[in-house]
Amino acid sequence: MSSDATVGFGLHDVARMMRRDFDSRAREQGLTRARWQVLWYLARSEGIYQAALAELLGVAPISLTRQLDRLEEEGLVERRADPQDRRRYRLYLTTQAQPALDNLRQLAAQTRERALAGLGEGDIEALQRMLNVMRANLCDKAG
Repeated sequence: MSSDATVGFGLHDVARMMRRDFDSRAREQGLTRARWQVLWYLARSEGIYQAALAELLGVAPISLTRQLDRLEEEGLVERRADPQDRRRYRLYLTTQAQPALDNLRQLAAQTRERALAGLGEGDIEALQRMLNVMRANLCDKAG
């Protein structure tokens, strides 16, 4: 097998291992993957529609609805009717979600630190550049 054929496997393995490490840390804090992913994606895309968030997460809308119901009951997420279409809701984090997000950031930093141990700053910058190029290549819809 040529080395370029193993790049995808290597990326997949490292991503899977980082998720496993993060999930383990999050579980110790009482956060399931479904829960932390919703909070994380909302922090990056506040005001997103429920259907769009379900697509980003790769889950069925009904599964996301149940998760959002629980987060809303806990006061972490707020649904607001869309002013242009009252049948749709936009999602927002509440100020009560901030401690959970701060905790997630701390857990993510610990996982990154573990994954990147032994790499120099130049190595990490080069890796980031390469990943950005690969992401841009794959985002091209014409390809």
